[in-house]
Amino acid sequence: MTRWWNQLMSRVYARVPSLSERYGRRSGTVGEVPLPPLARLATLLSASRVGIVTAGGVHLAHDPPFDMQDPEGDGSFRIIPGDAAAGALRITHDYYDHRAADEDVNCVFPIDRLRELVAAREIGSVAPRHVGLMGHVSGPQLERLLDRSAAEIGKVFAMDGVGLVLTVPG
Repeated sequence: MTRWWNQLMSRVYARVPSLSERYGRRSGTVGEVPLPPLARLATLLSASRVGIVTAGGVHLAHDPPFDMQDPEGDGSFRIIPGDAAAGALRITHDYYDHRAADEDVNCVFPIDRLRELVAAREIGSVAPRHVGLMGHVSGPQLERLLDRSAAEIGKVFAMDGVGLVLTVPG
């Protein structure tokens, strides 16, 4: 498929959710997904370091874009520094309508909102590193994401002392 077709279909699916659901059922990409393991917050929210994982295809402008040619998506991830300015970020993702996020990346990567929560002493700190990935993955790319990328992401957050991760869809 071409990029323009993927972008067009993402807009159609956003406006007619039943089409998206039907496509998901027919293609086998939608089904029962087990809930991830959850843990109690070990510290007060006001003392927690918070990281972001966005599935919105967000990355630094100088980093390689996500692969839009593979119909199964891209199971890799990009590290986004905690001090990155919104203007230094780009979105590479053809499978959702990100026009609003192109105007304000906080729609899919709410870094400025986290900084405001730190200033208001609602959370302890913003993680020094965050993660951008592509939410549209299937087949071998999904296996790559689950088997390799997820473990590496966990190590990054553990090394940075992150106690809470905000996950944001695209």
